[in-house]
Amino acid sequence: MQKLQGVAVSEGIAMGPCFVLDERDLDIQPATTSDPDGQWNRILQAKQQVQQSLENQVAQFGDSAHAEILTAHLTMLSDPELASGIEASVKENRETAEYAVSHNILSYADMLESLPDEYLRERAQDLRDIRLQWLNALLGRTGVANAPKGSVICAVELLPSQFLQVRSNGVAGIITEQGGTTSHVSILARNFGIPMVTGVSNSSFVNGTTVALNGMDGHVTISPDEETQTKLIQERNEFESRMKDAFANRHLEAKTSTGRVVEVAANIGGPDDLESVIENGADGIGLFRTEFLFMDRASAPTEDEQYEAYRQVAEGMQGKRVVIRTLDAGADKKVSYLEFDDEENPFLGVRGLRYTLRFPELFQTQLKAVLRAAAHGKISLMFPMVTNVADVEAAIQAVEDAKTALSAEGKSFGEVELGAMIEVPAAALITDLLAEKLDFVSVGTNDLIQYTTASDRMNPNVTEWYEPTHPGLWRLLEQVAAGALQHGAWVGMCGELAGTLEFVPKLVELGFEELSMSPKRIGLVKTAIREL
Repeated sequence: MQKLQGVAVSEGIAMGPCFVLDERDLDIQPATTSDPDGQWNRILQAKQQVQQSLENQVAQFGDSAHAEILTAHLTMLSDPELASGIEASVKENRETAEYAVSHNILSYADMLESLPDEYLRERAQDLRDIRLQWLNALLGRTGVANAPKGSVICAVELLPSQFLQVRSNGVAGIITEQGGTTSHVSILARNFGIPMVTGVSNSSFVNGTTVALNGMDGHVTISPDEETQTKLIQERNEFESRMKDAFANRHLEAKTSTGRVVEVAANIGGPDDLESVIENGADGIGLFRTEFLFMDRASAPTEDEQYEAYRQVAEGMQGKRVVIRTLDAGADKKVSYLEFDDEENPFLGVRGLRYTLRFPELFQTQLKAVLRAAAHGKISLMFPMVTNVADVEAAIQAVEDAKTALSAEGKSFGEVELGAMIEVPAAALITDLLAEKLDFVSVGTNDLIQYTTASDRMNPNVTEWYEPTHPGLWRLLEQVAAGALQHGAWVGMCGELAGTLEFVPKLVELGFEELSMSPKRIGLVKTAIREL
């Protein structure tokens, strides 16, 4: 038995045979064949295998954004120009199947990456993904599509597209070496309720060996003995029982024994998440990330496109509050068709509100869409990456400009609450000054921890310094709550800390009035508040 310590990113306990994902280091060297027809048949069979896998996933994910990504992969896989190049390599140059597939796709990807259009350049990544799947099929490798139900995936890194396959396979849990608590895969794991631990070296795992992971404390056990297995199964049963009870009472109010009511809201990435929000009993939406409306397309969404998305969510929540965050582009959230300068340290550069204020046309389009949607529901507008009072004043002026423009165009709109996302220490320290001009503030803890402790949240080498319990962070949170309430602004939290049960009592004590999180956490947090 061997015990390892990682970072817990998605709650739950999983145990099962280890499935080591070996999708790295595919260096296919030039090689020729004396049987080109046989090699071509292998290529077609492998292609059919990949195509069938993708089609099955598209059918499973329906009309979601996930299905759109997979459909794009299907289109690329069927590209006649690509197929023609591979066939010529095999039949005319007598290359082996693996080499023909590999170098033709890489050449295609390299060509895309040389183009000036950033959207097309980013499609190169999709092509490399297809290459990997095709080669896995040819080589009979343990690609993620082969992971059996009930297994625990052990990988250096997992891509979002691979996660979707993992989920459809019904795997029990995920252990990765790289990634962080706020990576896209970690967020997906929490949303879909798959236990996950990261920051564990992949070198310790062997295919088929029993492995257990605890998504609450980050412990990983390889070849657990009988006593450990019994204990883990008991803990898993208790966890699942708590989840079941919490889900049964998810629509009840989160009221403490002293009568204090705390709103427990959901974080979402688009209208597709609305069903989960309602199903899990959210009191509102505390964070509507709008970046996903801008990604995986060739140009920015129009005012009407954005208006429809915001209106759909506002109407769907039936009078409950929806906090829409304006575009938070920059740093790790680059949008292919938008202009970004090369910055030495983009996390300290032009991102969030700093970015949108530089591009008033882009900002105005979004603000007008939100204001129009506010005529159909209760919408609040939140600005990310606020640092000083001047940022807030500029944002408020931009909203007034959008109202003036809508009036001139004869379009109806509604009033919105205005708020700032508190995610840098400077903003936390002057929350009282910001709150004088705003209706609310909401803490984004993922970035606030990162900036307070000077620890890149995506860097596994500094995980021990990315510390949610750091006293410096909690002094800032205390100041945020006191500063907001001093001026009658409501105070919320939409970072990962809000959904962490051990921190809920302290947040309520400090005066936080709204906690927003992954929809699946809502029932548990409401239960925790009712027990205070």
